[in-house]
Amino acid sequence: MNPTDPVPAGHGDILIVEDSLTQTLKLRHVLEQHGYRVLPPARDGREALTALALRRPTLVITDINMPGMDGYELCRRIKDDPALTDLPVILLTSLGDPKDILRGLECGADNFIVKPYDDEFLLTRIQYVLANLELRRQSGGRQVSEIFFAGRKYQLTSDRIHSLDLLLSTYEMAVQKNIELTRAKEQLEEQAAQLREKNAQMEADLEMARELQTAFLPRHYPVFPPTASPERSALHFCHRYSTSTELGGDFFDILALSDTVAAVLICDVMGHGVRAALVTAIVRGLVEEQRDEATNPGHFMTALNANLCAILRQTTTPLFSTALYLVVDAARGTLRWANAGHPAPFHIRRSAGVVERLQLPGEKPGPALGLLDTATYTTRESTAAPGDLLMLFTDGLYEIDGLDGALFEMSQLTEAITGHRALPTPQLFDTLVAELHAFAATGKFGDDMCLVGVDLTRLLA
Repeated sequence: MNPTDPVPAGHGDILIVEDSLTQTLKLRHVLEQHGYRVLPPARDGREALTALALRRPTLVITDINMPGMDGYELCRRIKDDPALTDLPVILLTSLGDPKDILRGLECGADNFIVKPYDDEFLLTRIQYVLANLELRRQSGGRQVSEIFFAGRKYQLTSDRIHSLDLLLSTYEMAVQKNIELTRAKEQLEEQAAQLREKNAQMEADLEMARELQTAFLPRHYPVFPPTASPERSALHFCHRYSTSTELGGDFFDILALSDTVAAVLICDVMGHGVRAALVTAIVRGLVEEQRDEATNPGHFMTALNANLCAILRQTTTPLFSTALYLVVDAARGTLRWANAGHPAPFHIRRSAGVVERLQLPGEKPGPALGLLDTATYTTRESTAAPGDLLMLFTDGLYEIDGLDGALFEMSQLTEAITGHRALPTPQLFDTLVAELHAFAATGKFGDDMCLVGVDLTRLLA
């Protein structure tokens, strides 16, 4: 009988010997669904022998590894009993060693099946054993043979037909396992193809999202006054931006508030990837809505925070963003800013050769955006002179892991900026980024990084 042939309905009584209740119920269900009568099951070999003394079944299906008397010993007892010697025994085992086959032959088993088994394969084996039962009964006399394998001697008393049956079942089991492996391989190949297709689609989606996120960043810097050429603008801008994943959580924007006033917003959303990128998109939209408050940093940040909190409170995962909003007046030479938990910018006074942080003595930044909907932010003020550079950045610029666990800290960043303060801003940024890459153990930033520079070249009349 071929394993792929339809399984015919069964007949006869079957005794199940199995110490696992789950396996017993499963096997009983399969057998009864196909017309077999299942006797009360036995939990080990001794219970099985007691049951056999009361009623002889058509077939015994027994597990091998059981407490007390195992399946091999039970089969041997059955085959040594003149009243039961022709009773077919199928061994169920989770083993797969060639020694199991020899032990099966040694104890006189008619067939064995490796668990886990396919239901149809099991039923086919039962049909095969029962179909050969009469032939087995007609073969008389048993010859004793000895065989050595893996350092052990086995005495095989099975007749030739019996041995052939068991070896054929072994071969058929190998064929069945090969069929299962082939099917599993085909399924894996199909799933791998589907996974590749889904990954390609996800990569395409992420690439589109990355392009959209990049489109949020300023592509052209404003000039002050609007009639000036880029070279004659009173304010020059420069930025460097990189993400640690396809999508980043850092964001900046440059706003022209008047012919002489510019504003810069820099944000660092918690986390990376799609979630952080979505929050940056939300912030970008809210910035456009807060234009009326844009000249007052404190009011601007307070309104931005309230609106962001109203959106984020509907999510189950805590989300927040640090941010700094800076307003530069190129006519008056004033700086006004509000800080929401963000690193203070560097103020590089090139004419004086001084590098300092843009923060007042004792100043503490307000809470990050999205945490407290009642938070208010204060506007701070300072002055700038022609030649000054305002350098805004996210923490990815200095929280860098180097070799041997070394960490690039704020003090080292300050020292590096001081050493290169006389360079033109684009060259200063490129030199700084190259040094940080050289310091990093991986040769690149481990976090999203955003760096924005504002050069005050002259004061407007």
